[in-house]
Amino acid sequence: MPRVVDREERQLRIAEATLRLLGDNGPGGLTLRRLAEELGGSITLITHFYRNRDELLEGVLTTVLAGYEAELERLERGADAHGRLRILLEWLLPLDEPSRLQEKGRIVMLGHLGPDPAVRRFVDAMEERMTGLLRRHLEPLTPAPDLAGAVDALRVVTNGVILSAVEHPGEWPVGRQLKVLDSALGALGLARVAVRG
Repeated sequence: MPRVVDREERQLRIAEATLRLLGDNGPGGLTLRRLAEELGGSITLITHFYRNRDELLEGVLTTVLAGYEAELERLERGADAHGRLRILLEWLLPLDEPSRLQEKGRIVMLGHLGPDPAVRRFVDAMEERMTGLLRRHLEPLTPAPDLAGAVDALRVVTNGVILSAVEHPGEWPVGRQLKVLDSALGALGLARVAVRG
């Protein structure tokens, strides 16, 4: 009797394994065969959902972004506008090892944008979504003329902290990352409450 497989669960496992491979090997190390090996199955495990590497990256992007939206909705439930912004900013930072590894994968991909249009689409879509989330969270807190600058400032700060924490994890513990976040929010006149201890 064939085993019943939860489609969403399988796609999530594929997405997680894809991000691990990208983080460890860069886009050049991502093949359907290598991904199947990472998952401990045959290549049909992947091709059942994605016919080729481009479809895989598009599918992973869709899965990851849907997961982000659901996670943020859960985390932000009941918070006011300042609280939601703080939750988002902390969520963007690599405050634990799984998120540090995920950001490592994103950074590795940035180094391989040239020859691979699928990688470029993936990276651009992720950046567009993250910038859009910042804009959406800042709109109720920032005067319209200052909005674009606030979005850019917080994206630069979060990207800088992410890069530093990925490059030198021992030097960028949670407390140091949050202090930088506090300083940035203070400089923008947006400081209010800390969400994490």
